[in-house]
Amino acid sequence: MPVICVNPSDELDVKLLESLNEQNQDVRVFVSDSTPKETSEQFIGKKATGDLKDDSHISTASSGAYCGVFLESDYESQRTTFLEAIKNSSLKRIIWTSPFEPSEEITSIDNLIYIFYSEKNEALEVILDYEDKDEVKSQIINLVN
Repeated sequence: MPVICVNPSDELDVKLLESLNEQNQDVRVFVSDSTPKETSEQFIGKKATGDLKDDSHISTASSGAYCGVFLESDYESQRTTFLEAIKNSSLKRIIWTSPFEPSEEITSIDNLIYIFYSEKNEALEVILDYEDKDEVKSQIINLVN
């Protein structure tokens, strides 16, 4: 089923997108317009480039996708934007990865897997596992402790 990856930004995300593409062959990507061109050109999938502070850009780009993989980076201000984008989207499964502990507002979203990590590379296998499952229950996966 189609998956959109929101906010890929580095070489680890290149590997994630390659693996997602092997798994389901329908990968979409929402890339920040501030991502270096050399990096974004490596991302596999149908690309939309836009403002990561505009939830309508993200929710529009996710139209038709079943699963949304939200890669929260090093600043928590993305949370508000991601939450609004998810609320305004038709996504059926959410995989949210973050170096920050989850808030109650995030964990109240149905069909959400929250991956809390200290090392981003640890989250990649978990993302692939949950994206590929037929059914999931909302949960928090703590890779920090």
